[in-house]
Amino acid sequence: MNPATALPRPPAPGEAVTPVASAGTPERAPLVSVVIAVTENGVPVRQLVEAYGTPLRDAAYDHEFVFVLDGVSPAVEREVQELRASLPVDWVRLQGSGLGESIALSAGVGRAAGRFILNAPQYLQAEPADVVKVVQALEQGADFVTTWRHPRVDPWFNRLQSRFFNWVLRFVMGIRFHDLNSSLRGMRREVLEEVNVYGELYRFLPVLAQRQGFHVVEVKVRHREERGRKGFFGVGVYTRRLLDILAISFLTRFTQKPLRFFGMLGFASMLVGLALCAMPVWEKLTGEAGFQNRPVVVLGAILVAFGIQLIGFGLVGEIIIFTQAANLRGYKIQESGAAPGDADAAPAGAPARGATPAAPEPAAASAAMPVRVRELVPGEDARFDAFVRQHPLGTFFHLSGWRKVVEDVFHHEPHYLVAEQGRQWRGVLPLFLVRSPFLGRNLVSVPYGVYGGVLADAEPVQQELLAAAEALGRAQRAGYVELRHLEARPGERRRSQLYVTFRKVLPATAEAILQEIPKKARAEVRRARDRFGLTCRPEDDLATLHRLFSANKRRLGSPSLPLAWFEALREEFGRQVVVHVVRTPQGEAIAAVMSFCLGDTVYAYYSGSREDQHKTGVNDFLYHEIMRWALEQGYRRFDFGRSRRDTGAAAFKRNMGFAEEPLHYEYLLLKAGATPPEFHPSNPRLGLPRKVWAHLPLFLTARLGSRLSRYLP
Repeated sequence: MNPATALPRPPAPGEAVTPVASAGTPERAPLVSVVIAVTENGVPVRQLVEAYGTPLRDAAYDHEFVFVLDGVSPAVEREVQELRASLPVDWVRLQGSGLGESIALSAGVGRAAGRFILNAPQYLQAEPADVVKVVQALEQGADFVTTWRHPRVDPWFNRLQSRFFNWVLRFVMGIRFHDLNSSLRGMRREVLEEVNVYGELYRFLPVLAQRQGFHVVEVKVRHREERGRKGFFGVGVYTRRLLDILAISFLTRFTQKPLRFFGMLGFASMLVGLALCAMPVWEKLTGEAGFQNRPVVVLGAILVAFGIQLIGFGLVGEIIIFTQAANLRGYKIQESGAAPGDADAAPAGAPARGATPAAPEPAAASAAMPVRVRELVPGEDARFDAFVRQHPLGTFFHLSGWRKVVEDVFHHEPHYLVAEQGRQWRGVLPLFLVRSPFLGRNLVSVPYGVYGGVLADAEPVQQELLAAAEALGRAQRAGYVELRHLEARPGERRRSQLYVTFRKVLPATAEAILQEIPKKARAEVRRARDRFGLTCRPEDDLATLHRLFSANKRRLGSPSLPLAWFEALREEFGRQVVVHVVRTPQGEAIAAVMSFCLGDTVYAYYSGSREDQHKTGVNDFLYHEIMRWALEQGYRRFDFGRSRRDTGAAAFKRNMGFAEEPLHYEYLLLKAGATPPEFHPSNPRLGLPRKVWAHLPLFLTARLGSRLSRYLP
């Protein structure tokens, strides 16, 4: 790659799994990590850092801030990045939007480096100075600190509904907490390592932590007026709260003894059913009366059958608990004795904790454990995506959403590998088993994407992942493992030099974008805009994109992807997928591009244009407008995508001012005589089929291509 056009990478002092240190972060790990989920564009990020950071700094607590960006614009991300220059601030952006506080907290803790986690809301609901009380409670031995806003200063209706909610919890569950709705909380990081929290059960985290055996305390904090907060949330919200109370009641009382819960309900149902059926059955047996016109018999039989089913549910639950008992631990050891010379004995003078013994630092504990590779399990998608976003080589195609779309549309079998050391993730490798009559049976990372391959924080971890991929490929009888690496990875493997990619950092202004385009292409952009009056804007028009894309693929002699693929991408990634359409002054669509957005990068990916409109300069104009749009939206990098070497597409991208970079596609050959795939347009043996395909009717190629594309990943 030309050094003049090399892309700056995010700093990677811990790379994939260790939170990135910022300019103001001390070299040693901070004591406190303040995790804040940001879901609204108007959140005063700087004000939050100053409000919470000042009392922590005055109290001499080393601290950092981790902002979890959930569905906000890149402008918020830029504001956070600006703070990193002088303050201990880090951030994580979640894929999609509206993922909830549980996922945001898990992602933030995964990025945080502090021993104590201070979870704060994105608005100031308590006096910032009181965060010191929370940290002090943790220092004094508490594992989890929940706060009680007292006295409340918000409107009377807010106070009424909050009191009712907490009163119901105390009545139903017997807990002593006064304000579970308070979002200001503190905890030791090991709490979230053992307590599973999901969905809207985030607000019940103190209850779940207490059930798990952690020492939970409540601290009073001074309440501040929560400006702009909605008082009445609607019937649906209150209904969900009541269902949450039911769920948490069950989780805290009956998850270790499900037969008692379902058994009591089942026996009660059976007794009522037998009572209803007893007299009619007796009369039937004695011949006094029949079952005709006796609906009570049917009701009784249903209740008896329902009771038997409930008891069966309880038995199944008991079987699950019995088989998993070795992995479950619902207690904490407060104190234990150890014989002199015992290897596990604490050293003399070790500080004691009030509730649980002090755990070793996560990094030190993990470093002593071996690296093991396993497959991703359900429920880990958010953590997987957080790892991808943190890794300097992570791309849009590594995200777990790509797996869902490929599996749903083309039914290829995913095998997403994770390398972990203790509780720490060290690397990931997304793979798909692809069965094709043209290519055989192979593992690909990743199909239908131009980038993929290994993401690891060290070469030994990469080798473990590759060894696991090779073992998986042999077990699946695959011919090879294809790794579509964007940049070089250490090690010697079979490589392909067929493809190059084009990327660059966008300039600071829209005028500079046009000036960086070479003179000839710049003239085409102006001609399309000024002479032909073309316009380009984002539109939600997948049908037009697919029509132009299919025509373009037929012209090149290649099968097209189905419309269902584009619809699934939009459904899965939402606002991260953008379609730009170029129209004439008469409103006719003549070109379109689907782009992907991740972090600070826009990937211009699927495209199509009418061949008879190329003289208008539509293609030069289209990509110039996408770059302008990306800059306006706050993105800083533009990825023009992959092309084969020495082709017209590669020449067009060079003429737009991009420098080519080699792609490092690598192959693990698993069978004797196996070779890298040669089913690509550069293969001379495919020349005749491509010519025939290019002359078939469009409706036929679109229909056949939708089926053939499954086998051409």
